[in-house]
Amino acid sequence: MNHQSGRILLWSMLALAAVTNTLSQLHAQDGYCNHCQGAAGCHKVCRLVCETKKVTVVCWGKQTEDFCVPGPSSVCLRHVDCVCGDDTDPKAPCSQPKKFPWTEWIPACNAKIHTKNKLMKRTITKTIPSFKWVVEDLCANCEAQVPVAQIPPGVEVPPPPATDAKILPPVTEAKVPPPAAGAGS
Repeated sequence: MNHQSGRILLWSMLALAAVTNTLSQLHAQDGYCNHCQGAAGCHKVCRLVCETKKVTVVCWGKQTEDFCVPGPSSVCLRHVDCVCGDDTDPKAPCSQPKKFPWTEWIPACNAKIHTKNKLMKRTITKTIPSFKWVVEDLCANCEAQVPVAQIPPGVEVPPPPATDAKILPPVTEAKVPPPAAGAGS
């Protein structure tokens, strides 16, 4: 693709996005209901919506681990082994024997136990309720049927936005009407 056709493609995509955005705004401004898509008597409504969001919490702690520190060691035996002169493997390279001295140590009996603390990380994901105000175009029928957020006692609710729209009040748990007798039976 040459440079000129790339520009044309970019401008046509931008024009399409602008037309789509304008049409959706006109549809909302014409008073169509966001729920039933009807056009009869729609008006803007601020509604409190309860959603859930996941929050990650990092907890730090320590884990203890015991270990031994021996006292001074003493020499038990001194050894000298012969290495590299082994002709038992026919595929091994030919080499001269070499002396390998090593010492066998014995730890003292006065070892002490010490404790070290290891830093440990634990990640917990909690799902919590989150409240926000949304502005919607609703008809009178849908306004009566849309769910209103129920707020537990003691929960702080964000203030409604400054708008000319009608504000649907949230329902606290103390105001929730009890189910009608015989409902669900």
